Amino acid sequence: MINILLYAPEYRPNMSSMIRTAEFYGLKKIFIYDKNNLLSPPNNKTSRADMNHLARVWTAGAINHIQIEIIEDPISFLENYPGRKIATLVDDTAQELNNFQFKKNDLILLGSEKEGLEKEAIALMDAAIYIQQIGHTPCLNVAVTLGIVIHQAIRSIQK
Repeated sequence: MINILLYAPEYRPNMSSMIRTAEFYGLKKIFIYDKNNLLSPPNNKTSRADMNHLARVWTAGAINHIQIEIIEDPISFLENYPGRKIATLVDDTAQELNNFQFKKNDLILLGSEKEGLEKEAIALMDAAIYIQQIGHTPCLNVAVTLGIVIHQAIRSIQK
């Protein structure tokens, strides 16, 4: 099965939706480089309530059925990952998602909402993909992107 690395997500609702989507598609684990401490908020009453809300509502309980592996050093993780590393990027070298053939051990990276992927991470990628735009809006929400990419990756592997 493919793997996902959420690279420094910035908004807990997006991260929650991505966890939920990954579990929906049967992934057993999701890697998260939690640079913005969304999974480890300050230890206060509000933060604890937010985390309970994350587990119960935002992920619809998916967080209880998927392993979350926190990545402390994303560059070292990427350098040592045994499969291909596939970035979701909008750039001239990226391949259109529908034309890309995924493999079972691929790691798909989704960058943060504002910053995308850091240059050091992009340099370690084996390939880049993008979702072809039909309308006028130049980008998708990262959680929506993840759903589309996972769906297509699974279809591609099953062919």
